[in-house]
Amino acid sequence: SSGINAETAGDEEAVVSTQSTGKMDPYLYEYLDAIIVQQSSPEEAFKRFEDIANRHTLNLRKITKQVQECRQNNDEESVKKAVNEYDEALEKYIPVLMAQTKIYWDKSNYNMVESIFRKSVEFCNEHDSWKLNVAHVLFMQSKYKEAIGFYEPIVKKHYDNILSVSAIVLANLCVSYIMTSQNEEAEELMRKIEKEEEQMSYEDPERKIYHLCIVNLVIGTLYCAKGNFEFGITRVIKSMEPYSKKLGMDTWHYAKRCFLGLIENLAKHMIMVRDVVVQDCIQFLEHAELYGKQVTCKIQPPLSSQVMHEGKNTVTYEARLLKALLIQVCDL
Repeated sequence: SSGINAETAGDEEAVVSTQSTGKMDPYLYEYLDAIIVQQSSPEEAFKRFEDIANRHTLNLRKITKQVQECRQNNDEESVKKAVNEYDEALEKYIPVLMAQTKIYWDKSNYNMVESIFRKSVEFCNEHDSWKLNVAHVLFMQSKYKEAIGFYEPIVKKHYDNILSVSAIVLANLCVSYIMTSQNEEAEELMRKIEKEEEQMSYEDPERKIYHLCIVNLVIGTLYCAKGNFEFGITRVIKSMEPYSKKLGMDTWHYAKRCFLGLIENLAKHMIMVRDVVVQDCIQFLEHAELYGKQVTCKIQPPLSSQVMHEGKNTVTYEARLLKALLIQVCDL
């Protein structure tokens, strides 16, 4: 498959080359060129992105100086023009910065991602996309207090329409609150999400809304990952109610990972779980079996020679399997 990628990259490069003459912005051409190189050599791509980024930052500093000079001269028209020029230059710089950081994000080198973001703070600290990505990288390094400082303004900006905020942003903010012992703030945010979801369900009863479900799933997964399976699994079960509205491909993906973790730890005798929790788990899996007949677990990959078995690619099948495993490890 690597050969196909190389050929495709070559074709793309040829297309970019033919289109670039006299028509394409040189920055855009270099950016696309680096994206193509990234497929075969991330290190070389990073160097190219760094070179483009350095030129962008020089240009941004130059425009900043122009803005300051125009302000000193009280030339409002020129200030306006220079500020617009700065905004345009910043919009060209942000994709380059994100492409750079993605190389290290994909390698889970979050420390390096953070240091790249820190270098760009003088230009980007007001940009929403930059703030959001800084929040994510701080969160991934368990720097919850700092992450709150970036997530909170994004959420507060859209507080009156909280469901317009990505569910994972809300979930990460709730987890950050919990991890810094700000449980009241987490609960308040979850109540706000619940209230808006109820309002939306009232207006459109058929619509499936997953925000609160995903927040609870992320919190449950966090506790399971830290070994507190009783609380974590209970949270996961609660998040899926009512099943008719909350059981979907994505939500099931997160839920089943927690159940697999629970079963694995029980099988290795690493944890003890009260009987009442095991009974709750079995009841949950029976509900998933009942409501999951039409819910697929995976999307058939394109060009795949292996055809998925229709009956096995359902939540019903996987829930039945998990229930059988749980009964087996618990000797029920």
